[in-house]
Amino acid sequence: MIIERYLLKELLATLVAVISVLFLIFVSSWFARLLGQVSAGGIQVDVIFLLLSLKSLDALMILSPLALYLAVLLSFGRLYKDSEMAAMLACGVSPLRLLRLVFWFAAGFSLLVALIALYLAPLANAERFGIQGRMEAMTGLESVAGGQFRQLANGRLVFYAERLADDGKTMENVFIQGQRDGVLNLVVADRAYRIENEEIGGSYLVLEDGHRYEGNPGSGSFRMIDFQEHGILIKERETVLTVSKTVAKPTLALLESDHPKDQAELQWRLSMPISAVLLSLLAVYLSKSNPRQGRYAKFFLGILIYVIYSNLLGVGKAWVEKGQVSPALGLWWVHGIVAVVLLVLIFRQYQEQRQAGRLLAGAS
Repeated sequence: MIIERYLLKELLATLVAVISVLFLIFVSSWFARLLGQVSAGGIQVDVIFLLLSLKSLDALMILSPLALYLAVLLSFGRLYKDSEMAAMLACGVSPLRLLRLVFWFAAGFSLLVALIALYLAPLANAERFGIQGRMEAMTGLESVAGGQFRQLANGRLVFYAERLADDGKTMENVFIQGQRDGVLNLVVADRAYRIENEEIGGSYLVLEDGHRYEGNPGSGSFRMIDFQEHGILIKERETVLTVSKTVAKPTLALLESDHPKDQAELQWRLSMPISAVLLSLLAVYLSKSNPRQGRYAKFFLGILIYVIYSNLLGVGKAWVEKGQVSPALGLWWVHGIVAVVLLVLIFRQYQEQRQAGRLLAGAS
């Protein structure tokens, strides 16, 4: 039991370190992408951390199996490098005993991965798509900042405000450019603010003390109009609250569906906990090395195997979605290949262990 506790502590510490590094890399890259959307006016600042949290929960579904795989690879690689594994084997700790320990550790961790993949990630995706849909349905004036150009009305208008007043709602020195029936329209005003109109289900941009220019200067149709108050309708799109994206569908809905895309998504979610167990067991054999080779001797080989495995899962998912492969075969053939390789390695190790036992019995 002392050896088991020592190995579990080593695995858990490495797993926490690896998943923290992978998570920080993902969060930093996604945060930079969200900041770009904020600067472009795609989303509001007050929802950026909520979107980041929801997307991070979805990313854990894929990062967790990889983190467990690398944790076993690095932990056992260190044990081989420091000759601790050789000492354990010399003391009578069989390789199958170590494999069994990793299996139960991976099986417990895969339950957490299954919870994320089958329940939490779809829930987070549904909430994230709902927020993004509401952001896209807005006019773009909700998060306006002084000194920035914005596109309004689905790109039909270009809006600019030099600054915001002290109340945070009134915009000063406003410029708007758009086209109406192919005619160029320019509007400049000293002030502007937005009001809601519940009857038409949209928003009005009200401009005060400004000028409106229609047509091209010098042409006979060119007009210049002065106004004290002028309203422009910025119509909101209807927000669709029902999320139809497959990745956001509840797992129970996927189970009840016969559509190829739903079946592919269901098997993809199930692949996460399955791959966590298979990869961790495979890492036990990949980490085997002698002290001279170093801790990272098999690291790049392990990464290559993971890339091949994950790409095969992606290819299998695409085949099921397109109807090229039956859902009955689905992604199971990919797991089957890895499982067969593992069974061969386990059988060979069992045979070597039996042969070593016979030699020792004969020598005594």
